Amino acid sequence: MTGGGLGGGVIFVVAALLWGAVLVPAWVRRREFRAAERNALRLQRTLRVLAETSEVPHEVRLEATARQALAQEKLLRTAQRRQEAERDAELAEARAAQLRAEIRAQQLRRKQATVQRAARLRRPVIRRVRGIASLAALVGLLGVLVGAGFAIAGSGAAVLLGSVAVFAAGLGGLVLLAPGRVRAPSIAAEYVEDPVPVLEFPEPEITATGETEATSAAHHAAQRAAAERIERAKALSRARAQSTRAVARENQPDSMLLREARAAASVDAAAVGAGPVAPAANVAPAPPTVSAAEIARQHAATRAKAQEQTARELLSRMGVVGDTSEGMPDLDAVLRRRRSG
Repeated sequence: MTGGGLGGGVIFVVAALLWGAVLVPAWVRRREFRAAERNALRLQRTLRVLAETSEVPHEVRLEATARQALAQEKLLRTAQRRQEAERDAELAEARAAQLRAEIRAQQLRRKQATVQRAARLRRPVIRRVRGIASLAALVGLLGVLVGAGFAIAGSGAAVLLGSVAVFAAGLGGLVLLAPGRVRAPSIAAEYVEDPVPVLEFPEPEITATGETEATSAAHHAAQRAAAERIERAKALSRARAQSTRAVARENQPDSMLLREARAAASVDAAAVGAGPVAPAANVAPAPPTVSAAEIARQHAATRAKAQEQTARELLSRMGVVGDTSEGMPDLDAVLRRRRSG
């Protein structure tokens, strides 16, 4: 029992020593850190309050007040100019509307006067007057012809002059009383364009960043590059067109094989034509029984057949590999010479 109680007391003593050596200093340090943090926060709050409650210099306050007053004055001027521009635009629109209304009223009055005059000219009395005027013009024309005959005959020019006067009077009456002559006079300024007021606003004071100038410069550079590319493409197309016009192209319908076949066929045809002529030199000439045209036709047919046969043989031999042993060295002889040497 005594040994067990002593062992438990030793354990408690060791635990107390550990607590005093490790846990108590850590707890003390944590408490000091928290106290220092609270003091720092209090000091920051005090400094902030002092900075807020400190008095601003009188010059700084006056400068700030002057800037605010200048900004307010600029805003007031801008608003006033905007109101004046809107008022001018409204006045211009009202004047244009009034002018259009006056033009329409004037046009209606002219149309009404034209219609009334046309109606007066279509009355029966006016029609009778036009008939009399046309009859007078016809009689005057006949009188002019008759008066011209009398004047030529030497009877005097009185009839001619009177007929001319009657004809002129009748023709003038017809022209004045013609219903088709009445037309509505057109108004020159039927539609009036509304004057667009130019709004002038003061440019705000903005610090130049260079973005607008850089953007416009890049846009102009892109436009110039595109124009240069288009010009180069046009120049190349013109040069190609001129070169194609200048260079004369020759068509080559015949290939090399066909030309060789034709040459071989011509040689064969010459040999065939020369063969039967040699023995015929020792024989007496026979009487000609075949015409020259038939002989030429036979020679042409023979030549064509020979050409076709030669071409077929050449085409059939295309792609065929012959004996390749010619020209190659004998390996045994080469090895034998190398051993002997």
